[in-house]
Amino acid sequence: MVSKKDEISNTVFLAELLFIFSTEKNMLDIEYIENILKGKDGLEFQKCAANYLRKKYGGAFQEVASMGPLGDGGKDGYVLETREYFAMSTWSDNIATKIKNDYKNCIDKNLEVKKFIFVTNRKIGPKECDVIDKLNLGNQDIKIETLSHRDMAKALIEYPQREVLAILGKPMSFYDDKTVYFEECRDRQLTFTLWESIKDSMHVYLATIFFVAVFCTSFFYVEADWAKTLCFIVVAALMSLYMLVNINSLRKYKYAHKILYLLVTGKLQTQNEVLLNEGRHLTIKRNSTWNFTINKRSINCIKRGCSSKVFLYTQEDGTIIGRCEKDKLNHTYRVDNNFYGELL
Repeated sequence: MVSKKDEISNTVFLAELLFIFSTEKNMLDIEYIENILKGKDGLEFQKCAANYLRKKYGGAFQEVASMGPLGDGGKDGYVLETREYFAMSTWSDNIATKIKNDYKNCIDKNLEVKKFIFVTNRKIGPKECDVIDKLNLGNQDIKIETLSHRDMAKALIEYPQREVLAILGKPMSFYDDKTVYFEECRDRQLTFTLWESIKDSMHVYLATIFFVAVFCTSFFYVEADWAKTLCFIVVAALMSLYMLVNINSLRKYKYAHKILYLLVTGKLQTQNEVLLNEGRHLTIKRNSTWNFTINKRSINCIKRGCSSKVFLYTQEDGTIIGRCEKDKLNHTYRVDNNFYGELL
């Protein structure tokens, strides 16, 4: 017969074993993520770091392509609202000098820098810390920080496994043969405020009201058939001319009425992303109270023998489903709130 004292001792022992096991498991997970990030070089690491920062800051984080028009502008990414600027590097030689040069380049080429963050997958040692301390003393209005691959690994361990794999650039087959991620088209991504949405959409709304008014007036108040036909032709010609002249303004249209509807009905909460326009396959994410990002998400169909595009649609119950353009009935995907799709 087991005594009460022995029973308590056994319980404590089992609890300690469970604690040790769970701690070791988390450490292994962190080390796994850390090793993947450590093994990335150049643009590969920069892409992973940008994925992580985009997940952390939402659409507020803007990546700067090294070969793009803003390349070598003293930053590899930034958050304009908080004036945080990021420099990313995988240099292993003389990191201290790299930090100093990137910092100087950043403050010389950007206005109102409040925080400079050096992102790297290399070790930050005493020499680098001394450089950072000197830079902080030299300009106390700007805060200087480092973000290492281990820092990112510690943060990523709290994320769902699917999101971690997506950030690390792991193929979805690594996770599940039938699971795919509806990626954003970076070229079509657009971040803006609610006021910018209203301002850019107003052009379309005013034009629509004007032409509808002219059309209705000609239809109800003009009696002769030839006059009605002439009015229709004139309205159509004016509409075409207006669209041609204001094509650039019309392209800035941001669905302000739909955004307001989603906000009023509570369907678009902060950090949530929902389908905005099925016809153009657009989603909208609410980054903060008044800041939004429009994305276009799609995948290539993984059904055997098919490689057509799969776009997002809303079902009657409000859930999202992915449908292949080649076969919308049989090539379908169940899509969750994080835009991971499972082939049905």
